[in-house]
Amino acid sequence: MNKSQLFSLILLFELGSTTLFALGIEAKQDAWIAILVATAIGLGLLWVYLSIQSYYPDQNLGNILTHVLGKVIGIPLVLLYGLYFFLIGSTNLWEFAAFIQMIILPTTPLLVLLFIVILTAVYVLSLGVEVLARTSEIMLVMVLIFIVTAYILVASSGEADLSQLKPVLGHGLTPVIKAAVPTIVNFPFGEMVVFFMYWHFAANKFSIKQPSFWAVGISGLMLAISLVAIVSVLGVEFAANSTIPIFIVIKTINIAEILTNLDFIAVVIMFIGGFYKMTIFFYGSVQALNSIFKFRREAWLIFCLGIGSVCFSYVFFTSFSFHRWFGTRVNIPYVHTPFQVFIPVLLLFILWLKNGRNKPEPPVDRSLKKG
Repeated sequence: MNKSQLFSLILLFELGSTTLFALGIEAKQDAWIAILVATAIGLGLLWVYLSIQSYYPDQNLGNILTHVLGKVIGIPLVLLYGLYFFLIGSTNLWEFAAFIQMIILPTTPLLVLLFIVILTAVYVLSLGVEVLARTSEIMLVMVLIFIVTAYILVASSGEADLSQLKPVLGHGLTPVIKAAVPTIVNFPFGEMVVFFMYWHFAANKFSIKQPSFWAVGISGLMLAISLVAIVSVLGVEFAANSTIPIFIVIKTINIAEILTNLDFIAVVIMFIGGFYKMTIFFYGSVQALNSIFKFRREAWLIFCLGIGSVCFSYVFFTSFSFHRWFGTRVNIPYVHTPFQVFIPVLLLFILWLKNGRNKPEPPVDRSLKKG
């Protein structure tokens, strides 16, 4: 996996389905500022992750935990991380399939869509992570074209009213900080913790920082622009009460009665971004378990976890309201924060105590391998 593939994979992951939501709408018209604040904090978290990875450039998180903390503490933590990635991947799977059912295929049973999505992911992963990385380069171009097109058309349609973004910081910084921390920091920026399972695939282990930081920074900027579009078109109240606000925003585009009904743009963004986010989390859980149990045939583990993910998500998530409640009231305070913040920060502190701040020297040959 080269630098451009890593960049593409991270950017697709960070955008995922997040462009479809009104993230930080708790800050009302200042939601876009909350996104930028969360991006800055997310870059700080990314620095923590990359600092840890720099000590063990050829290892994934499972191997790092067992090496630093020992098997007695490390193995249970690796299992917990495997369950964490499985839980978030299953959450994304249900969300992805439910959106497809709601927008495109309302008469298709949800269980059928869940199986179609997961079997597609199982097939791609069975070909190797290199295939996932290579396809991300192509898909990212498509997603960026559709997102930029959506921004331009919204601005050209005359539906946007920038006065709805005023007054800027009318209620001070407190609502912005509350909206950013921990919600937006956890979702999507803290979710970069799953890339502990991917950075060791890089052809040049010492070239992962630049594409990682650029991808996260650009994704934060794009999410902020999406919030500007959503609030300026729908207003704060409508945006806060909409299930998929960007979908409604794009449906409002009407240029000379020619460019209308462009909601397929949102569908494409949701389809590609959601698939990659779900697949990346899913394979993260596969690697975590494989780092402990050393399965001879990883393909069987991928298949079994895929079926398990379908069964779990179908039984556990019963509606969008429960899905949203679980994500905001359970995942963020009790699940995301420990795995994304507390454990990595503590791990980096232990590494500093053991080894100091000395980082491994990069190899003399910096040429990228094919991958």
